[in-house]
Amino acid sequence: MDFGIKGKHALVCAASRGLGFAIAKALAQEGVDLIISARDEEKLNEAAEALRKLANVKVDYVAGDLSVEADRKKLIEFAREKSGGLDILVHNVGGPKAQAAQSTNSADWQEAFDKLFLPIVDLNQTFLPGMKEKKWGRIITVTSLSVIEPIANLALSNGIRSAVTAMLKTLSDEVAQDGITVNCLAPGLIQTARTDELMESRRQLTGQSKEEYMSDYVASIPAKRLGDADEFGAVAAFLASMQAQYVTGQTICIDGGKRRSVH
Repeated sequence: MDFGIKGKHALVCAASRGLGFAIAKALAQEGVDLIISARDEEKLNEAAEALRKLANVKVDYVAGDLSVEADRKKLIEFAREKSGGLDILVHNVGGPKAQAAQSTNSADWQEAFDKLFLPIVDLNQTFLPGMKEKKWGRIITVTSLSVIEPIANLALSNGIRSAVTAMLKTLSDEVAQDGITVNCLAPGLIQTARTDELMESRRQLTGQSKEEYMSDYVASIPAKRLGDADEFGAVAAFLASMQAQYVTGQTICIDGGKRRSVH
């Protein structure tokens, strides 16, 4: 299927590896020109080279920490210069530290808010006017299953990502008539380095060995396996497509059936 987005311009955040790279890869395969960002310039360069080899698309990159206002401004100016105006904006930010709710303090919450919430607001406010003018745009945000079913020891992620999801749902209502869709992707256990870190923090709460914990967790997934990053990226590419014009305001789980709720 041709998704009809060849020649579009996308900014994919945190795209040097993991889920962000998988999304960038899927968009590149559809002919989308890319700007990718992350904190590590060396890894970004490697990712950009890999994407250029994969598809005949333009790939630019800029290094920076989106929780730092000066770095956000640098990214925004770079994206404006390189694209002239984005068509597809992909928010993706690594989660805050694993922590129980009762052990958090106001500084922890402020740090998580600055990292997970404010960058999304700033980038949306910057690039929405251009999307409105074109009457076309896609905003895709990587969140977590924690916005639907809170995860033990991830209080900061549970709280702030839920706030992000509510804000984006509100935004989706406001811009749907302008041809702009706003959707969230909630990954379950997808095989990435970040997943390994999270699973280790959860395992430590159980006292199980790594092998025992992973075996039990995988057994709890109806698909009986971990997800593949390319599977995740493919869903993001569909949400960016022409065919997904009527899909907006949704949080879509890619979790092998792990989520137990029916809505």
